[in-house]
Amino acid sequence: MTETEQADLKYRIEKLGQLPTLPQVVEKIMSMIDRPETSAEGLGRLIEKDQVLSAKVLQLANSPFYGFPARIASVSHAVVVLGLNVVKGLTLGATVFDMMKAAGMDQLWRHSLGVAMVAHILAKKVGHKNPEELFVAGLLHDLGKVVMYVKLPETASRIGQAVQDRDLYMMDAEREILGLTHADIAGWLATAWHLPIVLKDPIMYHHQPTLAQGAPMQTAIVHVADVLVKAMGCGSSGDDLVPALSPEAWSALNLDDETLSACVAQAAQEFETIDDYL
Repeated sequence: MTETEQADLKYRIEKLGQLPTLPQVVEKIMSMIDRPETSAEGLGRLIEKDQVLSAKVLQLANSPFYGFPARIASVSHAVVVLGLNVVKGLTLGATVFDMMKAAGMDQLWRHSLGVAMVAHILAKKVGHKNPEELFVAGLLHDLGKVVMYVKLPETASRIGQAVQDRDLYMMDAEREILGLTHADIAGWLATAWHLPIVLKDPIMYHHQPTLAQGAPMQTAIVHVADVLVKAMGCGSSGDDLVPALSPEAWSALNLDDETLSACVAQAAQEFETIDDYL
């Protein structure tokens, strides 16, 4: 993308109105997690200052997805048993969930959570050192759609109608009506939220994984997870079409058919727990 195109894109994004900002407590949490001296107790105390966020983190931590035999009763305990990166993801996820819920986007939340689950499964299968990081990337991959529906409801409605009437891919309808896509919007939001490249690349390039320069493997995993979840019919990302699988992304994962079948079977089981997150 040229500088002129980037400037034009930024102008278009700014025309949407102010981008959503992370709540103050979440900004502090993000800052604390990046500090090596941060303790589980200190982080837990900070999260617990926000009752709604605290409740959501504990709900997610106690969901069947993690499968802990004993109930996690405090946020500090959640930090100890889950780790800082997972709690960071749950915190962001809880924030995004609230945005989706307020916009009436329950099916998009189901799709996003499904992609998070499958990305986590795939990451473990390929031996990625931080599969929880992929859970977060999958959870946030369609952020741009949330911004579009919240900031431009009439335009989002036109896009949805075009998808329905003409059986278009959401991306194609977005380009035709808005002149940019939810992935473009999410890129600006990721920058505004100061998200690391391992999250920003999958959010921006999950439809075009070969463009990811900073985090190609993470982007390939989220791309494959997105396609699989759409094929399995978990939730809805806005259209009913299953996009083509990138040969380069699939090759990067280096999975055989037997391993893929095992991943799909595990995902189908985990999808049954999605209501526990809602």
